Amino acid sequence: MSISTVNVSLTIDAGLIAAFSQLLQNGFWLKGDVDCSVKSFLCEQFVVSPEYLEKRIQTIFLNGQPVDDTDTAIVRDGAILTLSAAMPGLAGAVMRKGGFYASMREQISYKTESTSCSAQPGRVLVKLFNLPLQELGPFFLEHGIWIDGNIFKNVITVRLDDFRTSCKEVLVNGRRLEPDQLLKMDWGNGDIFLKVKTI
Repeated sequence: MSISTVNVSLTIDAGLIAAFSQLLQNGFWLKGDVDCSVKSFLCEQFVVSPEYLEKRIQTIFLNGQPVDDTDTAIVRDGAILTLSAAMPGLAGAVMRKGGFYASMREQISYKTESTSCSAQPGRVLVKLFNLPLQELGPFFLEHGIWIDGNIFKNVITVRLDDFRTSCKEVLVNGRRLEPDQLLKMDWGNGDIFLKVKTI
């Protein structure tokens, strides 16, 4: 069975959510309005509260550049956004947004763009680490993320026995399937809109 774009909805035991950790670290796509600030993208369109962004997400990279001000850092179509809590050691202190040592990385920090922005549809590759991985990962999965078909197949293959016992419902474009049937499908490089609900 060949698929180009497909909706996959999983209902799983809470313990199986760890099977998606590597996927969340490697990156998943969120689709929404881009050409807006990091804060607008995360807080107005998705599950992140302004307070959480300010207090819990201490390290942010936009296209590999440390971000200090989420109100002025602009997310473009195809951007890579990495979210982490405070990292340990001096390196972590230097990379922390708005931290005391931020001036030490001035040459690599994100510089505010002077061009005007008008929000338009696009997608952003998001990567989660440590606390945001644990705390935001399940919420993004429940909201829905976009991933490559081969990546999804690999997640199922590696943890197939766990999916057999802990996956309570599998829906593919609204059709109920057994976990084993997911491996028989030719996912190719098509996009999958994946939603994962825990019980």
